[in-house]
Amino acid sequence: MIEKVCRDCYPDKEIRTSVRTSGYAWVDGKKVRPRVAKHPGPRCTTHWRDEVKRVKAVNHEKRVQGVYGLKEGEYAQLYLYQGGLCALCRRATGASRRLSVDHDHATGEVRGLLCRPCNTLLGHARDKLAFFRRCISYLTFPPCRAMREGWTEWFKDE
Repeated sequence: MIEKVCRDCYPDKEIRTSVRTSGYAWVDGKKVRPRVAKHPGPRCTTHWRDEVKRVKAVNHEKRVQGVYGLKEGEYAQLYLYQGGLCALCRRATGASRRLSVDHDHATGEVRGLLCRPCNTLLGHARDKLAFFRRCISYLTFPPCRAMREGWTEWFKDE
């Protein structure tokens, strides 16, 4: 005997009751096996996954509104405005892990959406332009090349 039947597969309460007692359901005139609700709550696996995604999206929206002061739907707008990519590396899409909201810690102003590595790099640099100037210098004229060419000093900090 079946104890629980997915409430999303069978929205009509009478059909759910019938399935519980008879062990099958009539859908479009055909006798079918019911989709059993195995997970906590009255949903089958497919609808349970959909519900988990929905709840995560709602919680994420509430968090970015509360912490960063974004308006409803503004995270999604910013994501689309950036073309669905990290603002710095332009590689990460946020498909497996949502892009982080980057903001200025001094003013609280939201700057954009970044992947985890880019957000960490920016935080490590502490928003100092001198760090990025050194990065440009490092990439254009690396210390090993300077040493081999006989330079006594590679880079003087500002």
